[in-house]
Amino acid sequence: MTTLFNRRFATAFLLLVSTGLVFACNEPTPTTLVNFAISDAPVGDLEAVVITIDRITLNRPGDDIVIDSFPNDDPDGEDTDSITIDLLDVQGLDNILIVDGIELEVGKYQNIRLRIIDSNIDLTYVEEAGGEHKPLKQPSNELKLGGFTVEDSGVQSFILEFNLPKAMTYNPGPDRYILKPRGVRIVDIEAAVTIAGVVDDALFDGVAPCDAKPEAEVGNAVYLYRGHDLDTDALGDLFDPDIDTDAAANLIEPHASEKVAEDGSYMFGYLHPGDYTLAFSCDAEMDDPDYDDGIGIPTPMDELVEVSLAPGEELSCDFPILGGVCG
Repeated sequence: MTTLFNRRFATAFLLLVSTGLVFACNEPTPTTLVNFAISDAPVGDLEAVVITIDRITLNRPGDDIVIDSFPNDDPDGEDTDSITIDLLDVQGLDNILIVDGIELEVGKYQNIRLRIIDSNIDLTYVEEAGGEHKPLKQPSNELKLGGFTVEDSGVQSFILEFNLPKAMTYNPGPDRYILKPRGVRIVDIEAAVTIAGVVDDALFDGVAPCDAKPEAEVGNAVYLYRGHDLDTDALGDLFDPDIDTDAAANLIEPHASEKVAEDGSYMFGYLHPGDYTLAFSCDAEMDDPDYDDGIGIPTPMDELVEVSLAPGEELSCDFPILGGVCG
């Protein structure tokens, strides 16, 4: 009977094939192991910017994935129910792992949301020069960072890059700091690009109007804008359009900014590939991240360059700019 059944099944299957009535089975959605890590761009003269995360939510249409277990510093220890990070310890290309190998379905995710414990100043705070701790708050008890795409690649790693000069502001009324999602970008580490270089100290010490500053090493910054062929008269310093409603409508907001170190170095790490415009300013000491301060960018006027970066590229771009290309 078994042999007869198999023969009949085979005959029926051949008939279905010949008439085009065989349909493919629904294949399961492929999955990828995904890692998330955090990195940071430095800000001001602060000693520490500490956050404690106790939940991460990944949003997909009709499907929220909640992560509430985090890697332990001790490789032999068990995962913990929260993770505490000093963002100033992971500057440049340094990073710290916060999600280790979660299996996610391939596709687009609408948001990644970080819940930060900001009700306890021992867990989330800013340490100013001199050691005083100030509260660090975030809107709605979560940082809603935007979307990302999981590829069918086996393993994929994302960096959450905190550009603190843009993402964190000081609120003098309650004497506290505010951490906002607008300065945080999500970047696939395999495609991430880097721009780094050195500003010759002669540029901000011996060239007008920079030579009029009382301290040559103070107030030097490199601003990064998305795109080419920008209106150079409209290049803005850091500002938040939601707060500074008086800012000119054509003012171009920087994608990021980096303070130039005393040795003249600067670095933009974990950027998306694409077209950018770099501009130097020696007049950036008073750049308030919430409001347009009318800072001259570029200053001097010829210190601007357009660059294009392919996935994974590392670009060296020194100032002064010579012949319209990176020096």
